Amino acid sequence: MRSPKPLLTPIYPITTELLTNSVNPKRIWTVSYTDTNHEHLSRRFPMKRMKQIFTASTLTLALCAGTAALAVEPEYKEVAVEVADASPTLEDFVGQAKLPDLFIGSKAPQLAIAKFIKGESVGDFEKGQVYVVEFWATWCGPCVAAFPHLSELQAEHGEAVRFIGVNVWEGEENQTKRIEKIESFVADQGDRMSYTVAVEDGTAMADNWMTPAAQNGIPAAFIVDGNGVVAWIGHPGGIEEPLADVVAGNFDPSAAVEEAKSNMLISAAFQKLGMAFQTGEGIDDARQIADILINEYLSEEPAGLNAIAWMITTSEAEGVGEAEYKVAHRAIAIACEKTEWKDWSLLDTYALAAFKTGNKTEAIKWQTKALELAPAENKNAIEELEGRLAEYQE
Repeated sequence: MRSPKPLLTPIYPITTELLTNSVNPKRIWTVSYTDTNHEHLSRRFPMKRMKQIFTASTLTLALCAGTAALAVEPEYKEVAVEVADASPTLEDFVGQAKLPDLFIGSKAPQLAIAKFIKGESVGDFEKGQVYVVEFWATWCGPCVAAFPHLSELQAEHGEAVRFIGVNVWEGEENQTKRIEKIESFVADQGDRMSYTVAVEDGTAMADNWMTPAAQNGIPAAFIVDGNGVVAWIGHPGGIEEPLADVVAGNFDPSAAVEEAKSNMLISAAFQKLGMAFQTGEGIDDARQIADILINEYLSEEPAGLNAIAWMITTSEAEGVGEAEYKVAHRAIAIACEKTEWKDWSLLDTYALAAFKTGNKTEAIKWQTKALELAPAENKNAIEELEGRLAEYQE
């Protein structure tokens, strides 16, 4: 519970009203009251954060920063409302993270293969054997670029891991022609594809793996552990560390699920931020979302903090002003601290945030530093940095 900070003025009798949050259909307490200066004030508390004990009906409020206590007038019995933490959560704005039907911890679907083009055939997933099932297509540039990395990992792990590259979304409906096409393509790749390669049976692998896992792009890879359970899903470029953990028996699926949920919330939050700072609608909510991201999710992520700050400071939407620029300034200041003020791209954002908050001297100082650190060969970046510096110096 946060340290209470009582208001300095007594509070007169209040009224309470239960509202439904339009973004997330959960109960929210809105407490309206009048202070000794006869100013009308209000505070909102998520219902899920409250424990209510009602023994009477006429209430008088004493508010604290993170705690609210409600008491009736003297002739009534005491009534209390305890608020463990009145601060809103990311879920209050974007809803709960909804996991796809096929996810970490799910039993891996069966393989549905029309033909194994290269390497040994694989039937059922064997007990104790770790597998990587990776999806690709001939037309997919990033897929082709990932072949050598997958081959290196297959060589590194040897028999401990079986890599299976499954061709999907090829665009050839005739199965025979498709197999012939893939055979020719794989032969041309040579040692770049030094692992098992297969063609799916019709669209069965895409339908049973990709779609229920909400994977809408390739390349995509699934790690299947020794119990036939999906341990990880993602881009093969990021598979090295989780695969090593699975092979070593150190992989924590519960932690992976929580991390995935967190990433989903962050993604949804950024979508909401982008919409708000583009359209100007929901700016107040967007500012709170940004604060939550900075404090609870991205405090150790300079790139994420930079994204928030840049989104705010470059917004041309009506309603974006001092309060939002202060949030941006705080976010990018943390990012610069984490990188010891040596990342020119972050310094560029910091200078802009300083300028937006009215500190031209600070903006000029750090934009000049960003120019000093920026690579000379990146002429486009240099030109943009110089342009903003000239603006600050006007």
